[in-house]
Amino acid sequence: MMNDGRVHPAATSSDFSGEYAYSSSDPSSSPLYSFHFEKPVPPPPQHQNKPQPGTYVVQVPKDKVFRVPPPENARLFQHYTRRAKRRAGCSCLRACLYLAVALLSLAVLLAAAVGAVYLAFKPRQPAYTVVSLAVSGLAGVGNASAPGALSPGFAATVRADNSANGKVGVHYDGAGSRVAVSYEGVSLADGAWPAFYQAPGNITVFVAKAKGTGIRFSERERGQMAAAERLRSVPFDVDITVPVRLQLGGLRTWAVPVTVRCAMAVDRLAASAKMVSRSCDVKVPFLFWRN
Repeated sequence: MMNDGRVHPAATSSDFSGEYAYSSSDPSSSPLYSFHFEKPVPPPPQHQNKPQPGTYVVQVPKDKVFRVPPPENARLFQHYTRRAKRRAGCSCLRACLYLAVALLSLAVLLAAAVGAVYLAFKPRQPAYTVVSLAVSGLAGVGNASAPGALSPGFAATVRADNSANGKVGVHYDGAGSRVAVSYEGVSLADGAWPAFYQAPGNITVFVAKAKGTGIRFSERERGQMAAAERLRSVPFDVDITVPVRLQLGGLRTWAVPVTVRCAMAVDRLAASAKMVSRSCDVKVPFLFWRN
C-alpha cells in the first residue's frame, strides 16, 4: 500500500475473473460492486427423426392440409344419391298424376258445360235446299260449231231454313267457303258462299254463284249433254262447303264446316232452266246438332 491517499488492489492479473471492485476516495462511503458473467447454456437438442436415405420430406402449411374422408363416406354418398333419384322419380310421377287429374276434371267440366248448353238452347240442324240453278255459257254445246273451250256459269238459289232454332243463330263465314258445280265428274265452275248472319227462327234465300273458264268437253261428253237436254233432264252435282259459327245467346262458338251435296237435274242449259229433280245431303260435324 502506498501513502498517496488512494487504495489500490492488492494484485492484478491479466486473467479477468469476472469480478470487479470499485472504491471511491472515501472507502467508507463507497459500496463494493461485483459483476458476474456466465456463458448461456444452449438448450438440449430435440430428438428429430431423420429421413431415410432416398426419401423426401415435404412440409405443407397446416391450413392447406385437407382431410381425406374415410371409405364409408363414399358408400353413404352413393346411398343418398340413389335415394335422391328415387325421390325425383316419385316427384315426376306425382306431377304427371296431378296433371292427368286436372285434365280429367277439365274434360268433365267441359262435358257438363256442353250438356247445360244443349239443355238450355236445344239446337237443331238447319235445312238447306237448292231451289233453282240458272245455267249460262253452255248453249249449243252439242253443236259442231260450238267453241272448243267454254266458260260456263251457274247461279244457285239456296234456301237456308233455321226456323227449328228459336234460340240459336248462325254465322256463315264467306272466307274458306266453296261452291262447286260438276257434270259427270267433270268440274265446271267454282264460287263462294256469301257471308251473312241468320237469326234464330229465320229463313233466308240467297244466290250463290260459280264461274268456270277454259272448260273442254270430249266428243262423247258433248253428245251426252246434248242428248240429256233433248230429254229435258241435264244432271249436275252441286257441292257446298261453308264454315259456320253458332250464336248461343251472348256466346259465339268456333267455326265448324258444314257440307252440302245436292244432285239435281234441269230441263235446259239456259238461265231460265227449271229444276226437274233434286236431292240434298247435309253433313255437320257438330255433336249437339240433332236432325
